[in-house]
Amino acid sequence: MAIQGIFGPIDPAELGQTLIHEHLTCADWSMRMNFGGKFFDFDQVAAMAEGQLNKAKALGVRTVVDGTPINLGRDIHLIREVSRRTGLNFIASTGFYYQEEPWLGMRDEEQIYDLLMGDCVDGIAGTDSRPGILKAGVARAGLTPLLRKILHATGRVAKETGLTLFCHHDPAIKNGGEILDLLAGCGVPASKVILGHSGDSTDLEYLTAMLERGCWLGMDRFGFCDKDLGLEPRVDTIAALCRAGWGHRLLLSHDWAAYLAFWDSWETTRNSDWMNLEEDYTFIHRRVLPALREKGLDQAAVDALLVDNPRAFFEGN
Repeated sequence: MAIQGIFGPIDPAELGQTLIHEHLTCADWSMRMNFGGKFFDFDQVAAMAEGQLNKAKALGVRTVVDGTPINLGRDIHLIREVSRRTGLNFIASTGFYYQEEPWLGMRDEEQIYDLLMGDCVDGIAGTDSRPGILKAGVARAGLTPLLRKILHATGRVAKETGLTLFCHHDPAIKNGGEILDLLAGCGVPASKVILGHSGDSTDLEYLTAMLERGCWLGMDRFGFCDKDLGLEPRVDTIAALCRAGWGHRLLLSHDWAAYLAFWDSWETTRNSDWMNLEEDYTFIHRRVLPALREKGLDQAAVDALLVDNPRAFFEGN
C-alpha cells in the first residue's frame, strides 16, 4: 500500500526513519498577507528549514510528516520547496486546528467536508500535492460543538479516502476516548488514529487505557522540553510503556517549526543562531534515543520507534 507524499506515492519501504509530527512553519496567512516581511520571509524560512532538516537527514531521517493544518498557515509551496532542496520525503496534511473559527462556525458540516475532500481529490492550493494524513485538533476546552462538527467531517473524509488521522489532544483532560468514539461513529477504527501530544502526560493508567482502545500515541513534543514537562519524565514514560509491551504503538517527533509564529517574533527568529539550537529536528537523535538506551531499551526497540512504527501506522498494521 503506497503512502501519499507531496510528489506522489511513496513505497512504505522508502519511508525509513520518520518524524511523524513536525512543521516547517506555523504562521498565520492573514498576518503574512498584511505585514509581509515584518512577519514572514518565504526565502529565509525555506533556508532555515533546509539547514535544520539537513542536520536531521545526516542523522538518518528520511521522511517528515508536516502536520500543519489549514488554519495554522499550511504552505504547500514551502513544503515542496524544502523537499526539493533536502531530498527528504514529505507527507502533507489537511484539516483544521481547534480554534473557534467564525469561518467554520457559520458553515455546515457538508461544506467543511467538501473543502477537505477537495484537497484530497484535486490537490492542495492549486498544486498536484495531495495530503497523506488528516489533521484535527481538540484542546483543553474539549469537544465543543464546533469541534464536534469539524471532527465528524474529518472522520468522514478519513473513512472515504482511507487516510490516517492525527488528532492534537490534551491528555490533561483525558478525553481521548471521546475522540476515538466520535471517529468510530464515522467508521474510522482506532488503529488509524494518533492521539497527539500524549507524551505531555505521565499518567500511565490513562495512556494504557488509550492504547488498549487500539490507537497510536504521539510522544511528539520533544521540541518543547524546556517549556513544560521536561525530558526525563517524557523518556521515563516511554520506557515504562515499552517495558509494558506497548513500544510498537508509540510514535516519536518534536512538533518543531523552523519559524513558529505563536510566540516568537520574526525579528527574533531570523536573527537567532537557528542552525545551532539545542531543541530542533535533531533533538530526538541527540538526546532522546541515548536516554532511552540508558533506560534499558535495546537498539532494535529504539530503532522501531522511528522506522517500524511509522511504517506500520501508515500501512494500517
